[in-house]
Amino acid sequence: MLRSFDLVLIGIMTATAVVTYSIKHRADQKLAEVRHLESEIKLEKDTIDLLKADWALLTQPNRLNRLIGVYDSELSLAPTDTTQLAMPKELPMLKSALPQPSTTIEDIIAGKNTEVAAALKGVEAAKAKPAPKIPVPALRHSPVDINSTGSVKR
Repeated sequence: MLRSFDLVLIGIMTATAVVTYSIKHRADQKLAEVRHLESEIKLEKDTIDLLKADWALLTQPNRLNRLIGVYDSELSLAPTDTTQLAMPKELPMLKSALPQPSTTIEDIIAGKNTEVAAALKGVEAAKAKPAPKIPVPALRHSPVDINSTGSVKR
């Protein structure tokens, strides 16, 4: 005879077996996903290595000299003169070193600049004019539009 305690133990064993199997199944799925990602990473690394080798072949000086000779008439390439190179002190000044304008934003807002004040008055005058009326189409008197398309037989 089976006692109730034995039935409880059998239920617990069955539950632990199901949980163990589900954990093992999820672990196998994660392992397959990791293997898939590793293969993708290896493919990307191989692709990068191939592209680096291709770039090294394309930028060989001997090959570039031959291409210059072949396409010299179309490109008209010339070596860079040493006078074309600039020292850092010869470059244009930085934005922070630029001279500041004589009119500031505060002066413009206060209206001290006559040209800006005249322009602002023109804007205010344009705003003061009444807006022209926009024509609106008249309403139709029939409540339903009847369009005959010929596509429906009645």
